Amino acid sequence: MDITLIPTKLNGTIIARPSISYSLLHAVCQALAVHQVRIGAADPAASQASKARDFTRLPGCWSENLEVILDCFESLPEDAPCLFVDDNEEVFHMMLPIAAATKQKVSFTGSVEFPNSTVLPFTSVLKPRGVTFSKGSLKIKRRDRNLIHEICTLTKRVSYGSFSLTGREDPYFLAGLLLALPLLEGNSSVRMTTMPESTELPDMVLSVLQQYGVTVLRSVDDYGYPCFDIPGNQQLRLPDTLQLEGDWTRAAFWLGCGALGGNVTVRGLSGDSKQVSRQILDKLHSLGAATGLSTDSANVVAGNLQGCNINASRIPGLVPILSVIMANASGTSMLTGINSDDYTSIFRVLDAFGADISDGGSGFSFTGKAILTGGEINAAGDPMIVLAATAASCISRMPVTIRGAGVVNKLYPGFFEDYTALGGQVEA
Repeated sequence: MDITLIPTKLNGTIIARPSISYSLLHAVCQALAVHQVRIGAADPAASQASKARDFTRLPGCWSENLEVILDCFESLPEDAPCLFVDDNEEVFHMMLPIAAATKQKVSFTGSVEFPNSTVLPFTSVLKPRGVTFSKGSLKIKRRDRNLIHEICTLTKRVSYGSFSLTGREDPYFLAGLLLALPLLEGNSSVRMTTMPESTELPDMVLSVLQQYGVTVLRSVDDYGYPCFDIPGNQQLRLPDTLQLEGDWTRAAFWLGCGALGGNVTVRGLSGDSKQVSRQILDKLHSLGAATGLSTDSANVVAGNLQGCNINASRIPGLVPILSVIMANASGTSMLTGINSDDYTSIFRVLDAFGADISDGGSGFSFTGKAILTGGEINAAGDPMIVLAATAASCISRMPVTIRGAGVVNKLYPGFFEDYTALGGQVEA
């Protein structure tokens, strides 16, 4: 899909799309609740309640992670389950402890060969608790004419007790542990030996588990590292009502566009959310925009943007919009705490559109310009290019044409619907 955006300041109000991460965690908890019923006493009412609250098809909830993990849960009740995680390492990491807690034997397969570095860090965590790992006994089969590769096979269920993580493991693995350990017969604990890069996802897990009647106690040790104490013999119970929290990362994009000469309000956001992207208001305020937060909405009005320095190491989801704003803010700005190699697509967009941007390897430096040139860019399969180019169109002199713009739906289904709802002008 090729589109052309007419330079426009965005104004208006939209409803925040549901948080993708929260949607995923609620889907896992609902699947675990129903799975417990399947392996225990039959309770058709619980299964019906789950179907009645099937939110996964709501606009904005879908993600590739969600689709893959739901397929895994469909296979989990089988006597000899084979869980296909495609090429998705995050789903594999989350499902490892969940499968180890619920099945005596589980084989993981994927559409690509996973490197040993993807599996080894987690074997050292699960092996001391009784899980054995093997590879090679499962023959490679064909799925949709593509080869299936065995990642690993787990035998013996994980036992309750103490678990030690270095803090360098994928946060999805820690999330899976926190979801799985309450199901075991006895009490467990998880201790971090170093500070994890992010505690956002684990904190979100605890808030979701609470809604399903599960208790996990979070504390910090003498070094300030997170600790989790998990009572065993707990059961996830489907809540009577379910409210999905709005997604701060996707909302932050539009709030940032409000700072680029507009006035944008996003409703359906929680001010005390565990999502780190809620920091967008603080960052925009430091850049000179006027910001506001009420009980369920956030508002940003354009101000006199002034350059400043921002460390984005804890807020990677805000890098695309912050980059465009800092390219527009008067004076100099630095966006640090990022590996610029991960964001070369953003650099390419802004450089092509006439921004004064330099790459220092550990971040970007900007000398602000009031107006960018605009022009044409090929998304090349990267949603971040579409995000950066769309934001840049708010401050461009010429229209912005994006080749292959449909790729943004991988990251943000309904993206251009929200754009036009705020007054954006699109020509196909």
